[in-house]
Amino acid sequence: MKKILTLLLALATGYVVKAQTKPTPVKTTKAAPARDTSLCGKKWLLIAVEEWAVESKPKKKQADDFLWMTGDGKYSLKRNGDAKTGTWTKQGVYINFVDEASKEKFAYKVENAEPTKLKVDYHVSDIHTFFTFEAR
Repeated sequence: MKKILTLLLALATGYVVKAQTKPTPVKTTKAAPARDTSLCGKKWLLIAVEEWAVESKPKKKQADDFLWMTGDGKYSLKRNGDAKTGTWTKQGVYINFVDEASKEKFAYKVENAEPTKLKVDYHVSDIHTFFTFEAR
């Protein structure tokens, strides 16, 4: 009888110890970030600029500014009359750009996105500039 109780106690202890060990996590490869393609394939033309809480029409040098993004992570834009091309990714509300020529990195924070309107915050130092685009 003593042997049976000892055996049952050993089995129960082994079961409790096994139940308390944490399973090893399954290793996964880090997938490339998903691209939000809802903004892609549209030519977003600049229709308004807001600085210091004052919204105005684009200035002369911004007259033909635009943003164009493709689903394969490429972009083309004109900001203040300067053309840029390169790659983009989206992380949360931020669209992160890398300029192909200069390797400059910059980001737009999406404030509002609708099927035909897009408002982004371009933040440099302590200055926020809001660009409102319209899809055409």
